[in-house]
Amino acid sequence: MSDKRMTTALSVFTIRPMQADDYAQVAELWRNTPGMGMSAVDDNEQAIAAFLAFNPELNFVAVQAEQLLGVIMCGYDGRRATIYHMAVAQNVQGKGIGTALLQHLEQQLAQQQISKARLLVFADNQSGNAFWAKQGWAWQTALNYYSKDVS
Repeated sequence: MSDKRMTTALSVFTIRPMQADDYAQVAELWRNTPGMGMSAVDDNEQAIAAFLAFNPELNFVAVQAEQLLGVIMCGYDGRRATIYHMAVAQNVQGKGIGTALLQHLEQQLAQQQISKARLLVFADNQSGNAFWAKQGWAWQTALNYYSKDVS
């Protein structure tokens, strides 16, 4: 999969597959993004490297001159895709980077004939919820979400 050059209000940036070597910059972006929820178990460097190895074609970063601007992480379980994390640096939010990352991922999903995707957003993440609604994602009011630590 080749890198994709994009032009938006920010100027030119590149969307490329996320690599394990991107972890330090990605983790820093996550820490500095309001509304992000991170797990010490699932979001550490080793866990992310394993996730990327399992889903190599569904995780992307947006970069400009080696500076990380945004990231989207998605996995596929054989039935549907799940977007686990998406973040854009605060100083470049609203400039089309998140939309470009999402559109790039959606194109990859379509190419792989993956027709359904889902994601979770914290209820109090107003900007995140507004972004997903604007992108055409439907809030599932009929579902309850449950989780359990089975380790």
